[in-house]
Amino acid sequence: MLTHTIMRLAALLQEVEHLAVSGELEGEVSRITADSCTAEPGALFVAIPGSKRDGHDYIEGAISRGAAVVVGERDLNPQNVTYIQVADSRRALAELAAAFYGYPTKNLFTVGITGTKGKTTVAHLAQSILGERETELISTIVNNLERGIVNTTPDPLAIQRIACEALQGGKENFVLEVSAHGLSQFRVHRVDFDVAVFTGLSHDHLDYYGTLEDYLKAKLQLFTSLRSHNLAIVNLDDPHSRRVIEATAARILTYGLSPEAAIQADRIRLELDRSRFLVHTPKGEIAIETGLPGEFNVYNILAAIGVGLAHGLELEEIKRGIERLKRVEGRFERFGAKDGFDIVIDFAHSPDALEKMIKALRPHYRRVITVFGCGGESDWLKRPVMGEISGRLSDYTIITSDNPKSEDPPKIVQEIERGIKEIGAAYEAIIERRAAIRRALKLARPGDVVLIAGKGHERTQVFADHEEEFNDREFLHREGVI
Repeated sequence: MLTHTIMRLAALLQEVEHLAVSGELEGEVSRITADSCTAEPGALFVAIPGSKRDGHDYIEGAISRGAAVVVGERDLNPQNVTYIQVADSRRALAELAAAFYGYPTKNLFTVGITGTKGKTTVAHLAQSILGERETELISTIVNNLERGIVNTTPDPLAIQRIACEALQGGKENFVLEVSAHGLSQFRVHRVDFDVAVFTGLSHDHLDYYGTLEDYLKAKLQLFTSLRSHNLAIVNLDDPHSRRVIEATAARILTYGLSPEAAIQADRIRLELDRSRFLVHTPKGEIAIETGLPGEFNVYNILAAIGVGLAHGLELEEIKRGIERLKRVEGRFERFGAKDGFDIVIDFAHSPDALEKMIKALRPHYRRVITVFGCGGESDWLKRPVMGEISGRLSDYTIITSDNPKSEDPPKIVQEIERGIKEIGAAYEAIIERRAAIRRALKLARPGDVVLIAGKGHERTQVFADHEEEFNDREFLHREGVI
């Protein structure tokens, strides 16, 4: 556990870009928070404007709970507290968090992984290669299942606290998934990255960014932050790789199937339960056999090999680390049903990820039956695209709910239907996810596969007014199917 941290306000303020200060600077800060409900005596409250709520409206509540310092963007003069005006509260929160926890990432081998897909698997592979005992991991799965954190990339207070605890606990490495939102909202500002990995870019989050170009620019921020002694590991086969390479001052290490890649795979043999291939690296060749199937996992492994090389590990150490990782929860998990067909659970929730998953299954099965939905409050533009992809590549599609959140589930399903109707593919819509999965299982025959996509490791389903416990794999167990 983290030892209690106290820092003098005057010293803390030196680390933050600010516009104006009113009030005393002689006090101490024992807690930083952006949640007024957790303010207490000695706390510093950061008022962050959001899309639904504005933290400035909760300043009085924070003060009433004992906050002694308030940071915000508005020109205010609250009574009986020190007020620090900043240009951007999110940026200030990141600067405060890093200073408060003593800039822990400066003393850890810190790896940031970004890209539309592959982040989670690369992160878990990197941890296995670098050593689980020696490596702290911030990933979608670990956040959700162990920390109760919804976001792929947590807020900067959580990131810096976890890094500080890792350092105090004797860990040497810090691996984290870096989302586009995390970059745009300064969540990794003042994280000292040694290595940044670019897995690739495809359609996602365009509700937030508007265009693929703006989405790419958000990702590029990770690489523009690197210095000349840092390393950028880049998927050379991605069409955006050149932009990443041009954007950074860091040294470059490329990977891919292209012969031009510094880390390159060939002699690839893909089977349902394993992959075999030969990897050429600047340090020599290494033969890989892994239980992580699919060509996309070949790419994920190449990226993770790059992380191992960046840390100075020998190829045999890297090979052992890859072989130690048997599975990543909710990523291409395959189960044999009692009635002779297979079931695959995967987190695929973007067009490219869904397409690659179905294509990976097609050669091995008589029919592919796909069950999927799209999350609410997120990129409605991808919904008909994913409908078209499933309709074109699957033999049968069942459209259902994912996490509708505040949106109307039938409306989301109808938007997915637009894409599949345009090509006249076979499908049906069953909004309730349990019923949709049951229907797919009823349709499946020996030699078929049922792909259940979109939620992967998730343990709940989120609706407008409530959250239900639900996990695809646990549901299959309860149904007695696997």
